[in-house]
Amino acid sequence: MSDLRPISHWGLWMRLNEPVGLSLRAQLLVHFWANWRMLVQFRDLAVSTAFALLPSAAFALVLWGARPLRRGGPLDAGRYDLWSVILIVACVIAAWLVTQHFFFVYAMQRWYAPFVRREIARRGIPMCERCGHRLPPRAPAACPECGAPLPEAQESRPVSG
Repeated sequence: MSDLRPISHWGLWMRLNEPVGLSLRAQLLVHFWANWRMLVQFRDLAVSTAFALLPSAAFALVLWGARPLRRGGPLDAGRYDLWSVILIVACVIAAWLVTQHFFFVYAMQRWYAPFVRREIARRGIPMCERCGHRLPPRAPAACPECGAPLPEAQESRPVSG
């Protein structure tokens, strides 16, 4: 038996929740209200944005500090042929894009997904805010999947749309 998890669980894509069967209109409303509530809670918005932009800031600082393309610098065209410089720059940009993607996905999973899960729960579909596990109609005291404590009475309203 293999220890590999399916690719959807490798952290490449954000997992907001288990499929809940909401219509497109309801999904758009869930994300609208989740975005609105996150905007109102400035701390979560600021922290997630700062974390998601860390690779870009680090990349900019390295380029500013090292100045790799200056005359006599490590990538000076006089020291290497043009194609070597292009290959090195392409590899650095690719590494930055991959790193940026993982930081962004982690920030979305860590700070944005709980807002979406809360909105889904408000629409009458009980769900754990931490892991997105669908809960039975009578929610237990803790999530059976991750063990996170659950609110005693989840605020809910009928699903529309």
